Amino acid sequence: MSELLLQLQQANVTEAMKRFGFKLEDMFPGINELKENPYRKHTWIVKENHGFLVVNAIPEKDDQDYLFWEEWYSHADEFHHHILSLWKPHIHHEIFTAPDSDDIHPPQCFSRNWYVVEDEDMRALLLRR
Repeated sequence: MSELLLQLQQANVTEAMKRFGFKLEDMFPGINELKENPYRKHTWIVKENHGFLVVNAIPEKDDQDYLFWEEWYSHADEFHHHILSLWKPHIHHEIFTAPDSDDIHPPQCFSRNWYVVEDEDMRALLLRR
């Protein structure tokens, strides 16, 4: 079992992906063959509040200057995949100003401005080939 798969199971991400109706292998291509975990500097957090089911892969604050935050969520039968960064990417769809705290976002994102890319490709960014 790969380190990433173990990490996803421990954080209940595998169960959340099933609830989304996604197959784990489709969302995380090649997960069973990984020799190194590309998400080793990310924390996986699943939250459910206010009709939202959210899966976050967020780097710790010290790594946010160069690593993306990924967020998958469902609300009202719609599914979204956001790729967020503190630096301005070539294309972005909005700027999310994280609150000081709330009950839906991971605490590592609070009090920062994030550039948001609405990604139609639901696969994990760091596992695309």
